[in-house]
This record gives sequence, C-alpha cells and structure tokens, in this order.
Amino acid sequence: MTRPAFLDKFTSPWQRPGGNSELQQVRQNLESLLNTKEGYGYFVDGFGLGRYSEKYGTQDLMKTLTGEMLHSVEAHEPRLRDVELELRGRDSGLWLHFVLTGTLGGEPCTLRVLFHTVSGQVRVEEDEER
Repeated sequence: MTRPAFLDKFTSPWQRPGGNSELQQVRQNLESLLNTKEGYGYFVDGFGLGRYSEKYGTQDLMKTLTGEMLHSVEAHEPRLRDVELELRGRDSGLWLHFVLTGTLGGEPCTLRVLFHTVSGQVRVEEDEER
C-alpha cells in the first residue's frame, strides 16, 4: 500500500472532485507542494522550497533549485516513481521550464514544471510536446 499524497492527508474522498483523474490530482499536489516556501505553511522542518535562495548569484543556483524540487517531489508525491527533473530553458517572461518524467501507475508520465524566477511561483502542466 502506498502512502497518501500530501493534499490527500487533509481532505476526505467526498471533498475531492470526482472528475479528477489521478494525473490531475498529482499535478494539484505538486503545485501545492512546490509553491510552499520553506518555513511557511507547514509544521515539518525542511518542507517546501527555499534553500536555493541562498545560492542567488552563484553558479550553483540552478543545480540547487533542481535538486530541491526533485527531492520534494520524491519525498511528498508517492504516486510518482523513478522521477527525473531536467531544465529545458527559460522564456522572456522570466519562467524557467523544467520537464519532470517518471511513472504513474506503471505508465510513463511527463509533466512541465514552470518556475517564475522573480516570484518563485510554480505551475505544473501536462506536457503535450512528448
């Protein structure tokens, strides 16, 4: 039996939208997880993103951010297995574009993770390019 996802710990089945697929639930969980800033909004020490901010202006920034995001996904989204996260580039709107791959229910799964470099906001979307 797998561990429940982070958001599922705080909601009962009747509160979850019935039309949501497992992929949509994973996306919602990842967005909530990656938008939580370390030290805010959760009582577990080290939960959320934030350690990358001490690396601003250094060459280690991207490696630290990628590692922190990957660790959060692996630790708090048990439905995704064999997870990999790769930076694909950035756009003129100051968004970094990552591709998150893994397996969901034994099937390959690919998601786009967008990270806004100014606000730290994260969006998780289905990847239509793969």
